[in-house]
Amino acid sequence: MPPVRRSRPSRGLLTTGVVLAALYGGMAATGHYGPQLGLDLRGGTTVTLAAKPNPGQKVTSSELNTAVNILRNRVNGLGVANADVHTEGTNIVISVPGKDKQGVLDKIGETALLSIRQVYASNDPVMTGVTAPGLSATPSASPPPAASSSSSASPSPSPSPSPSGAASPATPKPSASSAGLGVGRTPGIQLAGFVRQAASAASSAATASPSPAPTASPAAPSPSPSPAANPGYYAVPNAETAPTPQEIAAYQALDCTKPENQKGGITDDPAKFLVTCGNVDGGWYKFLLYPTLIEGKEIASASAQLDPQTGTQWTVQLTMKSGAASRWAKFTAANVNKDTAIVLDGLVMSAEYIAEAIPNGKTQISGNFTHKTASELANVLKYGALPLRFEQQSAETVSATLGNSELRAGLLAGMLGLLLVILYSIFYYRGLSLVTVSSLALSAAIQYPLLVLLGQGIGYTLTLAGIAGLIVAVGVTADSFVVFFERLRDEVREGNSLRSAVEKGWLQARRTIVSADLVSLIAAIILYWLAVGDVRGFAFTLGLSTIVDLFIVFAFTKPLVTLLSRTDFFGNGHRFSGLDPAHLGITRLPGTAGGAQRPVPARRV
Repeated sequence: MPPVRRSRPSRGLLTTGVVLAALYGGMAATGHYGPQLGLDLRGGTTVTLAAKPNPGQKVTSSELNTAVNILRNRVNGLGVANADVHTEGTNIVISVPGKDKQGVLDKIGETALLSIRQVYASNDPVMTGVTAPGLSATPSASPPPAASSSSSASPSPSPSPSPSGAASPATPKPSASSAGLGVGRTPGIQLAGFVRQAASAASSAATASPSPAPTASPAAPSPSPSPAANPGYYAVPNAETAPTPQEIAAYQALDCTKPENQKGGITDDPAKFLVTCGNVDGGWYKFLLYPTLIEGKEIASASAQLDPQTGTQWTVQLTMKSGAASRWAKFTAANVNKDTAIVLDGLVMSAEYIAEAIPNGKTQISGNFTHKTASELANVLKYGALPLRFEQQSAETVSATLGNSELRAGLLAGMLGLLLVILYSIFYYRGLSLVTVSSLALSAAIQYPLLVLLGQGIGYTLTLAGIAGLIVAVGVTADSFVVFFERLRDEVREGNSLRSAVEKGWLQARRTIVSADLVSLIAAIILYWLAVGDVRGFAFTLGLSTIVDLFIVFAFTKPLVTLLSRTDFFGNGHRFSGLDPAHLGITRLPGTAGGAQRPVPARRV
């Protein structure tokens, strides 16, 4: 056996103190002092959507992240607070606290709708290629009575609802610089973008001076956008050719500075004009849009690429399917220098104007893009209708009362299990139970801030299954004490003094402890990787507790036993220490006064 090196318990105890200070300091810095509870503990609705790729298609993390962003915008658009959307493997889990009053279960799994539309009117002064710029020039001081009584854009029942406000629209001051596209809750519009044929040699001068657009009178209830009754380039055959009076009234009444009108998620009927909002460099503007020109499902591909002409400017290269390409060619030929908008879930995501006719469907969108904003816009175009098909795998609704009951039951079960471990430790190990109780208390003191910080850092939520993992981990921690204490007592029985037995027993015990904890950790990792739903919560807390146990055994338990072995109470084998000779089956402790060790005579039966 290698020589036993002198132990320095103060180092481990100091490390433990530093870790505790860091954890609780971090918790104080976040301003949160409780873990995030899962819906099975606080009540609410959880829906698990399973990705169903097409044959030969692989589910990628990029596609899942894009789907999460789209679904998160959809959930936020329902006005639900504190909702959580995250991935679990190839599944997406949507958790909504509270009762399902908003019909969340019926809406969150719907496919988000992407469309490209022509801009009929907008109060954004940068939009110079609209059909009816005068429609926003003299907004009414107060909306018509029909508009003010509706929560949607349409003042009366209409098949084309959209958000509306009760006050006259305010015109935010535009910024001179263009805003990058955001895929979060308030996406921004890429300004000053223009659409042209991909790899075209057209000069930038052709796009610098857009031709004057016709001006429609705001008093006219239904100005005609085109000489033809149906120009033939809409995505649906029976599209409206002019906005209805209700749609015009809803547009004039719309106030895009109100948060309730900035969430999207409204009905996007491709056959009707759409009244909606968009964020331009921090300022919200309203839009009245023609029926859908191109639907998201008609886009074949989209990617961020450098402009082949300049080699320095980032663009979005867009390819449309054959049917859409022919309609797009007809539209761009008839509407050069007119504005278009990309709409996702009823909210304008990007706005551009047509620089030239595009006969083949291969389109280049240019603007003040960076690689990031170009990639984000390309992802919106590719995945606006969700990159994957999802099926509802499970749905569960838990009342807040039931959640509180389960939380109390889980905590009660944990306390009972902990109490049994402590009672057994006191009964069998006596004074050494001080180490057991202190280590278990330290384990709880470390795991609690860890759960709080993980909730704020990675969105971890503690579920009933997670509490079960913490309870099981109490047994894992207790196993480490048993292994160490039994090796310590074996070394004393073999004639080693208590101080020497602590060091020699630790060398033998730590290999067993590490091996056992690694087995538990590997099992937890495999279970977390393969499982879904609540089982992953169990695996996560089990693995976390195992890692904490390893730290405590090395940094606290072993140093504490070393310090206790230097005291008279334990060193002289007091009968309540757990190391008294009678308890160990010997006559005297080695290294203490009273002579050599003699075995206790066997009892006659």
